[in-house]
Amino acid sequence: MSDLAELTSWLIDEHGDYLKRTAYVMIGDRQIAEDLVQETFISFFKASHQFRKTASYKTYLYSILVNHVRMYYRKKRGIYFEVFDQQHYGEVIFEDRIILAMDMQHCLSQLKPKYREIIVLRYFNEMKIDEISAISNLTKSAVKMRLKRGREKLLSILEEGGQDDEVE
Repeated sequence: MSDLAELTSWLIDEHGDYLKRTAYVMIGDRQIAEDLVQETFISFFKASHQFRKTASYKTYLYSILVNHVRMYYRKKRGIYFEVFDQQHYGEVIFEDRIILAMDMQHCLSQLKPKYREIIVLRYFNEMKIDEISAISNLTKSAVKMRLKRGREKLLSILEEGGQDDEVE
């Protein structure tokens, strides 16, 4: 796959759905998520010569996507994203799954973005600490600390019935 267009096409096929899912969980809007994923691949295409192959393509693409999500929120300060993900919630009826997903979406949307980002990458995308560290440009200990604090805040929000005063 020496041709950049072929490589980009292969990466879109290989990672596009996961990137869309991640962006949607972080943003809560399908159209914006799709736009951010498209921007991610455009950025990759334009800067592919900078890819040092010290990380996998997946890690590199996720780090580009996370940067685009961060830029989106910097531009849209004050707009908090809501989260919805189609995970497996066990053997519960469809309505219960929707209610659970809406509750989780509401609670995640109340976390600070720095915690939400790490939780989404870890639990929704099942990434390892090393991968999250590479994507977020944080040390492994910083990722673990944000994960711990994010879980604590999420638990606090869930215990308080979905209300938290620390939205940022």
